[in-house]
Amino acid sequence: MIVAESVAQLPGGPVIDTPKSHQRRELALPAFVVDRLRQHLAELPEDPDAFLFPGRQQRTAGRPQSYNGWKYRFDRAVERAGLPDLIPHDLRATHGSWVADSHGVLVAARRLGHSNASVTTRHYARAVDGRDAEVAAFLDRARKAEDHSGGARNGHVGESEPSTGREKRP
Repeated sequence: MIVAESVAQLPGGPVIDTPKSHQRRELALPAFVVDRLRQHLAELPEDPDAFLFPGRQQRTAGRPQSYNGWKYRFDRAVERAGLPDLIPHDLRATHGSWVADSHGVLVAARRLGHSNASVTTRHYARAVDGRDAEVAAFLDRARKAEDHSGGARNGHVGESEPSTGREKRP
């Protein structure tokens, strides 16, 4: 998918413009989302300028759906799912956190359209519960697998230990 435009809801109505970064970006979608989008596209008119999510009413069919209408449907779906405190931005933050945790902050920043990864870490990427225990288990496995000949205390292979000035003299 190529992200090239966004719709902002302003007091005078919707405004179509470039994304916040003013840059187009390609975004790979998981297969299950692509399959569902194909089904949805089959229900839309074959107009290349048609909106992916058009207005629901006949009078707004050629325009993007309104934020208020979309938010109403979102809130109903969230309520049916038993997640009453969920807001739309939580979905973006969750995605950013999952991607940052599994593939790194730079990958998450690119997917979210951030030119600077610090924006991603400051606003979106959250620590994923349980990862600290996974890190400890990883370090245990790494310690057991090492040959005990190197490491931080023993210096690097082939390097001499720097003098501390406290060595015993013969």
